[in-house]
Amino acid sequence: MKLRKFTSDEIMITCMSREIRNGDIAIQGLTTPMAIISYYLAKATHAPQTTIMQLAGNILTYTKAPPQISLLFNEFEAMRRSVHIGTQTEVYEVIFKRLESIVEFFRPAQIDMFGNTNNSLIGSDISKLRLPGGFGIADVAALYPRTFYYCPRHEKRVFVENVDHIGGLGLRTKSESHQRRDIHIISELGVFEIEHESRRMRLSSIHPGIKIEDIKENTSFEILTPEKTQQTSPPTELELQLIREKIDPLNIRRLEYLSGKTRENALLNILDKELSLTI
Repeated sequence: MKLRKFTSDEIMITCMSREIRNGDIAIQGLTTPMAIISYYLAKATHAPQTTIMQLAGNILTYTKAPPQISLLFNEFEAMRRSVHIGTQTEVYEVIFKRLESIVEFFRPAQIDMFGNTNNSLIGSDISKLRLPGGFGIADVAALYPRTFYYCPRHEKRVFVENVDHIGGLGLRTKSESHQRRDIHIISELGVFEIEHESRRMRLSSIHPGIKIEDIKENTSFEILTPEKTQQTSPPTELELQLIREKIDPLNIRRLEYLSGKTRENALLNILDKELSLTI
């Protein structure tokens, strides 16, 4: 059977989903629709015992069937499916005691060859561009044995030689603790990791239809490349069906690729569709 065509967001989500192990606690940040879709996709396929914690409200949720994601009713639906609502202290208690089982996908504004990330400031002058900030990245990135980043836009201004401000710690310096950390990066072009020995970014697999030259042209530093390049396994028919028809039929995931007026129009269109479902 011929596989349906897939988009870059769909192959990214499936790659993210495959990083989740059965029984993990998957943490959703404040504005990461691709991350939450990947969690629900994992629950619907290979990791049904995954528990999801939503940081907006510290809501621990558990469902058997993957729900449809929402913009308007995100917190409401999480509350409806909640098994526990905790304080911030409880959240850190869970994180620090269950590090081996925690999965959280961060989206950096900048990431460098060592895996350092920045979500705070572009340039040295705060008046130029102040970003939302790293929230908990600075606390937990260096603690997680498995640290995951996703970058829908693989561009030179995202993949930089050195980040302007270190908010999430990579593997620039060699230490015993760093040898216990794995840093994986999933972009629209491929899957990457920070190699322990060299402490630099290395290509793990390249997405179908992408060439090595595409990665080089859109990266500000040299990415280590194996002699034989492995191709990323494409999404299955089941994975595509779940993403498109069950989990995100409103195409909320595409907001992570858009900006300016195009994003505003897409956002309003999604909100109109959600409102029409409640009338």
